[in-house]
Amino acid sequence: MKTKFLLFSLYVSLILFLPTATEGQTDADLKFLLSENKYQEVINILEEKFTKEDSLSFSEFNMLGNAYQRLMNYRKSITYLYKANILEPNNIQNLILLGNSYDASGDENSAKNTFKKILEIDSTNQISMINLGKILMDLDEYNQASELYKRLIISDSTNAYFLSQLGICELKKGNKEFAKKILTESLQLNINDTKTALILAKLFYNDEQYFDAVNLLQEAIKVNSKNKALNKMLADVFYKSKRYNEAILKYLYCNTIGDTSLSIYQKLGMSYYYLSFTSSYINTETRDLKLQEGVEALKLAVQKDSNDPISYLYLGLCYKELSEDESAIINLEETLNKIFPDYLSEVYYNLGSCYDKVENYSNAIKTYKESLSYNPSRKIIYFYLANLYDRYYADKNVAVLYYQKFVDEDIEADENLVGYSLNRINALSQEAEFWKGKN
Repeated sequence: MKTKFLLFSLYVSLILFLPTATEGQTDADLKFLLSENKYQEVINILEEKFTKEDSLSFSEFNMLGNAYQRLMNYRKSITYLYKANILEPNNIQNLILLGNSYDASGDENSAKNTFKKILEIDSTNQISMINLGKILMDLDEYNQASELYKRLIISDSTNAYFLSQLGICELKKGNKEFAKKILTESLQLNINDTKTALILAKLFYNDEQYFDAVNLLQEAIKVNSKNKALNKMLADVFYKSKRYNEAILKYLYCNTIGDTSLSIYQKLGMSYYYLSFTSSYINTETRDLKLQEGVEALKLAVQKDSNDPISYLYLGLCYKELSEDESAIINLEETLNKIFPDYLSEVYYNLGSCYDKVENYSNAIKTYKESLSYNPSRKIIYFYLANLYDRYYADKNVAVLYYQKFVDEDIEADENLVGYSLNRINALSQEAEFWKGKN
C-alpha cells in the first residue's frame, strides 16, 4: 500500500511540475516554427501564454499577428499586430504586416494611413511605396498613385510592374498617349504581362490602330499561346479591321481552347455572314456553305443567350441571303421583340406623366402613345390620354373616344375611374349636342 502511495505521489509531482507548452519557448524557437509554416502551433503556444499572463512582449504579439495573417484570419491578425504597434509604434516590420492585414480585410483607408506612416518614418521604404500605390489605385486616387510610381521608377527604371502601374494611372487620369508610351515600355520589359498587353491592345483597338494591336497581340501570344483573353482580343481586332478569314480562324481556335462564350459564337457567325460578301467566293455553293456555317454558330449564340437581339438579327440576315425567307422572317421578328423589351413601356409611361406635370402636353400625349405601342395591354393609358385631351384641347371628340376605349377595354379598371369616364363621356356628349344646336 505504501508503495502504491509513493508511486501516486510521484505521478502527481510529475504532472504538477511538467513544463507547459509555453515554457522554454524562446523567440528563436517561435521564429523557427514560423519559418516551418507551423502557424497554428505558434498560435497555440502564444495564446496559452497570453491567457495565463494577460500580456506578451512586442516580439510575441508580432509573431502571433503574423501567424494569424498567414492563416488569413485578418481580424485576429490586426488585433495582435495593433497591440505590438502600441509597444513599438515605429517598428516598420510590424507596421508593414499591419498594413497588409488591413488591406486584406478590406479596410483600405486604414491600410493607406498605415503605409503613409511608414513613409513618414522612412521615405525610401519601397515595400510601403508599392503597397500604398496599389491601395491608392484601388481607391481611385490616381494622382497620388502616379507620383509614387514615378518615384519608384527613378530608383528602378527597368521594373516592368512600376511602369505598368504608372501607365494605368496616367490612362485613368486621361493622359492616353503618355499611357500608351509607358505601357509599351513596360511590355518591352515583360512580354509575359497579359494584363498590360490587353490594356494596350484595347487602346490601339479603340484608336483604330489595328496594325499595332495585331503585332502586339501576336507577340504576346507567342509566349502564351492558349491564353483565352489574348486570342479573343486578336480575333476581335481581325473582325473590326474586316479581316474576316483570320477572324474566323481565331474565333474557332478560341473555341478549341475552351472559350464557349456568347461573344465567340456571335462574332464567328457575323464573320461568316460578312465574309460571304467578299469577292473571294466566286460561286454560290461556296458562299452558301459559309452562310450555313454562320447559321450554326449563331444558333449556338442563341442557346447561350436567348434574349440577345444581335444573334437573331444575323440569323435573319443569313437566312435571307440563303433565300430561306420564312426562317428570315421568324428571326427578324424575334429581333424586334428583343430590341423592344417590356420596360420601355414603363419608361414612356412615366415620362408622359412627368411631361403632363410640367405642362408639356404635346410631349405627354406623344410618350403615352409610345408606351401604349410597346405594351397595348396597358389600357389605363387610354384614360390618361382622354384626360389630357379633355383638359387642354378644344376638340373634345378625341377625349370622348379615349374615355370610351378605356371603359370598353380595361376590364380590370378602377370603378371610380370608370365612373368618372362615363360621367365625362355624358357631359362632353351633351356639350357637343348643345353647340351643334347653337350652330
